[in-house]
Amino acid sequence: MSIVMSWSKCSVEIGETGADDAMAAVLSSIGEVEDKTAVLEATDGEALEKKATGGRVIASEQLEGGFALTVRVVEPDDALYTTLGLGAVAAPDYDVKTHVVAGDWSVKVTPNNVGAVGIKAPKTNIKFKPGWSDAGGSYADITFTFIKTAADKWYTRFKKA
Repeated sequence: MSIVMSWSKCSVEIGETGADDAMAAVLSSIGEVEDKTAVLEATDGEALEKKATGGRVIASEQLEGGFALTVRVVEPDDALYTTLGLGAVAAPDYDVKTHVVAGDWSVKVTPNNVGAVGIKAPKTNIKFKPGWSDAGGSYADITFTFIKTAADKWYTRFKKA
């Protein structure tokens, strides 16, 4: 059995979540993702504990957490800001009015290699944190917090065709 690399270059696309938590019908690229910054991780759920006298644990339960995908976009363009509802073109400039992204968004991460596994999350909330440094220029750190859908799923794994 050969392994198809899914950990190399990837593309990330977003779109507004459809009716009934469906994956967005139309997706657009978020731009160039900085090398080695795309990470999907499970988040810890709440840990419940009951203790008896003396601090002895008599009951414990770990609740389900969630998932978060983080990426850094290199030199995000006005189209991304506009898609996310963060501002407007004021030719020749761009006026940023907020960094809070409203609504539910679908996200798709497609690996570079055919046969590699990607992910599609139909419902997420987006945290958008723009930044700039003299070493790296303009960037945006984006966190997609997955929301479990009405169909009781977080995301779907798919193989790139």
